[in-house]
Amino acid sequence: MSHACPICRTPLPPLPRYPRYVCETCTARAASADGRRLEFGNVGLSGGYEACYADTGEPYASHACWIDGIACLADEARFGGIVIELDNHLSRARA
Repeated sequence: MSHACPICRTPLPPLPRYPRYVCETCTARAASADGRRLEFGNVGLSGGYEACYADTGEPYASHACWIDGIACLADEARFGGIVIELDNHLSRARA
């Protein structure tokens, strides 16, 4: 089994739990619908999801994000950290 970032096609290790996950380089370009860059993290050591606008630190109250105009969803990964995956549902809705 192999996997490639669905945005840039960089080869990545397959993660069956996250079949549409994007690479770290693409994750760094995640933005809101209006184009503002986003940052993601865990609320604390025990996990939890949080997102904010990179320019102001203001909370971003959504999991939806776009990378190069492609709809994605950010969420807490199973053992901590954040994972961003392509969101086929949002991609179709925005097209």
